Amino acid sequence: MQLIGGKPIFAATDLVGFLACEHLVGLELAAMAGLVDRPIRLDPEIDLIAKRGLEHEARYLAGLEGAGRRVTRIDPGDHDAPTADRLAQLWGAARATEEAIRRGDDVIYQATFFDGRWLGLADFLSRVERPSALGPWSYEVVDTKLARHVKASALLQICSYVEQLTAIQKLEPEWMHVALGGSARTVERHRVADYMAYYRTVKAAFEARVAADGVTYPPAGTYPEPVEHCDVCRWKLAARPADVATTTCRSWPAPPLGCAGR
Repeated sequence: MQLIGGKPIFAATDLVGFLACEHLVGLELAAMAGLVDRPIRLDPEIDLIAKRGLEHEARYLAGLEGAGRRVTRIDPGDHDAPTADRLAQLWGAARATEEAIRRGDDVIYQATFFDGRWLGLADFLSRVERPSALGPWSYEVVDTKLARHVKASALLQICSYVEQLTAIQKLEPEWMHVALGGSARTVERHRVADYMAYYRTVKAAFEARVAADGVTYPPAGTYPEPVEHCDVCRWKLAARPADVATTTCRSWPAPPLGCAGR
C-alpha cells in the first residue's frame, strides 16, 4: 500500500500480505499515518529473485511475439515519481489499457487498472473469441511466476485483476492463466468462478481492517507470528521485539483446496 496525493492506494500484493500476516497491515497503516518510517530492506537474494522474475516475464513475452501474437505494451510509469506525476502516470496507463481492450488488441502487456483506490498491474491480457460488451471478443489474464507450482497467493492476485477487467468488459473471464518457471515452461489455467467468492471474502475483510479506527504503532490487537511471508517482508527486523518469544497474532483461515493450486 502507498499514499499518493494524500489518498491510500492498495494493490493485490496488499491482499496477499494481509492473508499471510494481519499484523503486517497494521504496520503499513502506521507507516502511511506517519507513525513510523517504512523500513528499506536490502537483500541481494530477493533482488536476484526479482531479476529472474523479470527475465522469465521477458522470455514469455518473446515467445508470444515469436509465435506471431501482436503485443500492445503499456507503460505503467515510474513507481518513484513525484506524487502529482505518479497519479498522472497511473491514470494515463489505465486509460491506455482500457483503450487497447476496447480496440480488441491481441495481447496487452503490463496492463494497468486504476480506479483511484485499487491499482492492478497484470503481466498480460490475452484476447479470446468470447463475446462480451466489447464485441465478439473478451480478455483473460495471464501472469508469469517463477514457481514450478501455482500458489494460492498467485491466484488471489490474478483474481484482483479479473475483478477490474470484468468491470470494463462486463463479462467475467472463464479462465485465468499462470505461466510457471522451470524448463517445462508450463502454463496452467484455472477456472475463475472457482476462486472469486474466496477473493471477495478476503478483500472485504481487508477493507474492514483498513477502515477500522485506531491506527497505532505498534499495531494493537495483532502480533507478528512467524510465517513464510517473513522471508520477504521489509518489516522482518522491526516487527518482533527481541525479548518476546511467544506469539498471539491471529491467523487467517486456510484457503479452500482449489486455492492451493492442487
